[in-house]
Amino acid sequence: MRRRDFLKLLTVSTTGAVLFTGCKLGGYPEREFQKQSPVEHPADLPFGRDNWYATAFPAVAGGIGVIVRVFEGRAKKIEGNPDFPLNAGKTGPRAQAIVQELYHPDRIDGPMRRSGNSFERISWSDATAEVAELVANASSPLLVTEPISGAIARVAGEFAESSGARHVVYEPDEFVVLREAMQRVFGTDQLPALDLPNAGVIVSFGADFLHNWISPVQFSVGYGEFRQGGNGNRGSYFHVGPRLSDSAASADRWYPNSPGSEGHIALAVAFTMVEEGMTTQERADEVFGGIDLGDFTPDAVAADTGLSSEQIREIARELGRNAPGVAIAGGSAAAHTNGLLNVCAVLALNYLTGSVNTEGGVLLNPGSPDPEVIPNKIGGASYAEWDQLIEEMLAGDIDLMLVHKANPAFGLPEASRFQEALDQVSTVVSFSNFMDETTRHADLILPDHTTLEQWGLDVPDPSPGFQVVSVQQPVVEPFVSSRNFGDSLIRISSEAGLSFSWSSIENAVRDLGASLAEIGRGLPEGGNDPREFFVEMQTQGGWWDEESAMDDAPSAPGDMPSPAEPQFTGDASEYEFFLLPFPTNSWEYGETANLPWLQGLPDPITTAVWTTWVELNPNTADDMGVQLGDMVRIESPSGSIEVPVYINPAAPPTVAAVPIGQGHTEYTHYAEDRGANPIEIVAAQTDSETGALAWAATRVRIEPLNERIRFPRFERQLPFQLEENPIVQVTRDA
Repeated sequence: MRRRDFLKLLTVSTTGAVLFTGCKLGGYPEREFQKQSPVEHPADLPFGRDNWYATAFPAVAGGIGVIVRVFEGRAKKIEGNPDFPLNAGKTGPRAQAIVQELYHPDRIDGPMRRSGNSFERISWSDATAEVAELVANASSPLLVTEPISGAIARVAGEFAESSGARHVVYEPDEFVVLREAMQRVFGTDQLPALDLPNAGVIVSFGADFLHNWISPVQFSVGYGEFRQGGNGNRGSYFHVGPRLSDSAASADRWYPNSPGSEGHIALAVAFTMVEEGMTTQERADEVFGGIDLGDFTPDAVAADTGLSSEQIREIARELGRNAPGVAIAGGSAAAHTNGLLNVCAVLALNYLTGSVNTEGGVLLNPGSPDPEVIPNKIGGASYAEWDQLIEEMLAGDIDLMLVHKANPAFGLPEASRFQEALDQVSTVVSFSNFMDETTRHADLILPDHTTLEQWGLDVPDPSPGFQVVSVQQPVVEPFVSSRNFGDSLIRISSEAGLSFSWSSIENAVRDLGASLAEIGRGLPEGGNDPREFFVEMQTQGGWWDEESAMDDAPSAPGDMPSPAEPQFTGDASEYEFFLLPFPTNSWEYGETANLPWLQGLPDPITTAVWTTWVELNPNTADDMGVQLGDMVRIESPSGSIEVPVYINPAAPPTVAAVPIGQGHTEYTHYAEDRGANPIEIVAAQTDSETGALAWAATRVRIEPLNERIRFPRFERQLPFQLEENPIVQVTRDA
């Protein structure tokens, strides 16, 4: 673009946002950049035509690139950015719903101070001054955030270093296990990319990768190409998991296994590949270290895994004879006391098929082009680390807690005593833009901007196998009296007398983004003017270099965990069922339950909306005398919840599957007092090696309550009676 075109672009919006000019949309005509001159105008141009701005989701929300349709200062519609390599123009439901986050009627619309059991409005100057004084005088401050990267990671890091605050990241423990597994198996804690279009086979152990596992939009795009057989071969997909998720329902074969047995199945698959000549014993010994695969023959593990020996051999043959392929594990497979073994054993299978960092296999991500300047995503603390922190809070050793986009009061089990500990912290400051369970305990609230009002520079995790940095720009003026979290930290630091590298988060984003020009590679190409380089980044949504893939990969895992049986809380004679919490495609782990579009998005299997349910096998339901919509009490050794029944012919008889995400006591009127939170009643068991919460390691009993509700769903009542002992078979195309 010519320099005068860049200058025209810069005049488009008072927010500093730049119009999207992606090549795949053919750019925009000259007339779209003509400046109008009304006396008063909103942030966008009021000439009656739509403007489209490229921006991005934060890394914690998938990091995909989007373009936003803005009409006279109002965000109207979200689409995928066709130029952005992570999602190639596609989006998911969470991206579509962020306009509701912006215009939500229950947004916190300004700073507030606690007054008894309620809050009173205060000015930003008073709020900043009070927090600055607290920071200056705190002896043991604590900063709690969501997983962060890029510019906000730099700002939070500087704040923590200058203030003496400890920085703790909160995220679901499944990802704590996954990052450790990646480190042990592949030598990197960056999450993997999957070259699905070129894969010959996919085997997933519990990972609902098409809907809620780490990067579902990216994986769904690849899966579509995989199924279309673009490389001349329509690959096969096998799914192993104790619940028929939507990803499992898309598979050629679904193998319902006993909870926690995924690692032993993977070891039996490896044994079979050696036994049938698909790999050598020497190679298997290199990959699995000191594990004796002879202890894990299909016949030896079949009884405990719920799969027959022939089914295990089917998986091995499919994986071994159709290489390269992809073997992944996640979800409940990572949420057991042997979760690290489960994930590591499955990921290690990729070495046996020659599918590590190769076309059609698991691609290792290089992360940031310069981690010292633009940090990679900072991962979460384990439950064991939270448990230690809670002990410090209960002892009164934490006198100031600053919380941003983290809600451990909802996400940690009741047995953790987090809410009790939070009351022992002298002062809690929340930067949330919605009243959630953790924010309800706050003494001061300094509301953050929403996604579409933010400046940000992030490193997506996972990236698509090469280096990517996304740019987030404010496409509209702030809708309420909120402030970017990064700006709040910078201003608090300034008033507390602490030094800082930037005067605003916008300056940090522009400075760090423009530094990419010095690398001398990738798109956009570097030039002599850093300002123009950053504007071009804004027009396309970021920077990326498709030639920056990792060249080297380990030849074998560095440290495989020792085999271990899963342990469960609750005696089987008293607690008959395995409790299987699962994240959904709409509420995920509860962070999006405040958005009505996502509340109304049907679960792909049950079509249920706006509630929580338990999935029971028809024979189990008959034995209990319950039907669709009947209320039951699910009781564990740690507590109980009450939910309606959904009768699922594909539910294993001993598994009680309950979605995560509902059961909020706060978090707007769309989510409050709706459904139940199964995490509340899980036992405080942890993975034996990482200390992550084993939220799938609890047994429960179920008691009918002789009460029925009208179960909200889109599915009609079955027009037939299920036969006794129904068999559900998932078949594949010939």
